[in-house]
Order: sequence, then C-alpha cells, then structure tokens
Amino acid sequence: MPNALAEDRTYFQPDETAAALGYYRREGYVVIRGLLPAALCDDIRAAFHAQVRPSATPILRQKNMRYERNRFDADGFLANPIFNVQDLQTSRHGRFRERALAAVTQARVGALTSALIGAGRTKLIQTMFFEAPAGTWAHQDSYYQDSAVALGRCIAGWYALEDVHAAAGRFYVCPRSHVTVPVLRNAGEYDFATGHDRYRRAVLEVMRREGLEIRAPFLAKGDVLFWNSLTVHGSFAPAGRGVSRASLTAHYLPEGDDMLQFHTRVRHQRMIMVNGMPVAQLHDQDRLGNRLVRGIAAHAPGPWAAARKLAMRGLFLAGKMRRRREAAQGQVSPAE
Repeated sequence: MPNALAEDRTYFQPDETAAALGYYRREGYVVIRGLLPAALCDDIRAAFHAQVRPSATPILRQKNMRYERNRFDADGFLANPIFNVQDLQTSRHGRFRERALAAVTQARVGALTSALIGAGRTKLIQTMFFEAPAGTWAHQDSYYQDSAVALGRCIAGWYALEDVHAAAGRFYVCPRSHVTVPVLRNAGEYDFATGHDRYRRAVLEVMRREGLEIRAPFLAKGDVLFWNSLTVHGSFAPAGRGVSRASLTAHYLPEGDDMLQFHTRVRHQRMIMVNGMPVAQLHDQDRLGNRLVRGIAAHAPGPWAAARKLAMRGLFLAGKMRRRREAAQGQVSPAE
C-alpha cells in the first residue's frame, strides 16, 4: 500500500482528460492529481473546525441515516460522517457548506465528470464528509443509487482534503470489476431492508471467487479518485492512531437522468444551482418543515429508526409487486 506519491502510479493531471478517460473506461476508476487547490482544501477544513466541530445541532449521518450530534473518536476526530453537506443549515454551517460545495461543483469537476460519464452535463446528487479513520464494506454504489436510465451511468469522486496516511482506513478499488463482476441486485435475499448483511457477504464472496485485485492509491491533499457505480470498492479498517482522513465524497449523474434508489424506485430531487451545476437536496435544513423533522428524529431516535425500517420494507414490497405486474404485462423496469 503506497504511503507516498513516489511509491504509487503516476496517474493523471487535470489537463490530461483524454488519457484519464481511456484509463477510467478500462479500469473503472481514475486518480486526478491536484484537482483541488490546496488552499481550498485548507478552507474547507478550517470552516469545519470553526462551524461544525463546536456545533450541538443534530446532523444527518452517513453511517446510520440518523440525526445525531457530533461524536468524536479517542483522537478527537469526527466519528459520525456527515451525509449531504448541501442540506446543512446556512445560519449554522453555511461557510462549511459553501466551501465544500465549491470543491465538488467547480468547473474542472463538471468538465471531468461529464467526460468520464460521456453523457453531457452532470449534476450532483449526494455528498458526504469524513474525518476519523473508518473501514467501509466492499460494495458497488449501484446497490444504493444509480441512474434510472441505465446502471453504470453514475460516477463518484473521493476528494482528499489532506495527505491520507495508509493507517487511516485507505480507500480502495477493484480495477475492471465494473465489467467483470455482475451487478448484485438490491432485491430478494439481498434487498436493503432485510438482506443488507447477506449482500455484504456476497460481495466479498465474489471478490474471492473472481480473484479481484485491490488497489489503494496514495491520495495527497487535492487529489481526487473517481470511480464507476459498478466498480467494487471500499476502505480498509484503520491500522493506527492519531491519523485522520479528512475528505469529501460526491456522486454525480447526467443532468437529464433521474436517480434510481436501491434498484427499486425513481427518486425525484429538488435542485439548486451551485457554480452552474445542479445540486440535489433531500433534507434542506433551511426549510422549517425539515428542521421540525430533524427535531423529532433527533429526540426519538428509536421510533424514528423503526419507522424508517418499516418504510423501507414497504418500499421493497411495493417494488416487488410492481415488477411482478410488469413481468406479467411484458414490460421492463427502469435500468433492468
């Protein structure tokens, strides 16, 4: 596992679009060195420390989709990553939100994501912010979200806001898995509501059976790793103390594509414009109704989680019934 630029592949500079595109199509991922200005990376982290770290406001979290206050690990790093930075409340976290979105919607990002997807202008549909080291199970993003037009038209980027140490839960990809590994559908025994653990075990079994290679590129401050929604990837468990991995993750679709959620439903999203790029919002905290939901969810996490689980089961049951009707009528569901 490389822990310095000199130990890793050279990869590509921001102006090497044609070469980067060829590599991405072949390998299912690509690293662009220095895509973010170092000063912008520092601004994002400074805004996090000034506005988010001391905040007592519950924030929607990536790990469990619950509204929680900040939790920190033994080394003082944020342990519950933020889900959808674009939904943060302007009056409380506006500077952090503005600087983070400036990074993932900048013109060079728009041009690159458009070229890599090959389907015109792109839009941003999801973001996350991480700081503490953490391991993430191997998966294909398509299991959670993809394009309703065709699977594999979604692309994601992992933005390093600092030099990421190998012990900090290094991000990894399985090259060429976007074309060699079949899509594990979010349905039946693998549906998110009741079979998520089985899905995670199934991905590991596929990796072993296919003998997939694992690459964990060294990412310096400002580097970005882009990957396809069908590429198997994850991050290693932390292997040391006192190191962080401050980073942003962003997911993009062609501007005209709707998001397919859990291979089950088309999720329509409210859009705002940032730097000329459409950005989706699901739980905009500048809206009073969403803040009221936040208050209920934060103060009654158990009932909220139970209600969400019940809603997920209903979603998959409705999807199953719809597919049966379509099969009986000789129709085909979106992206199948």
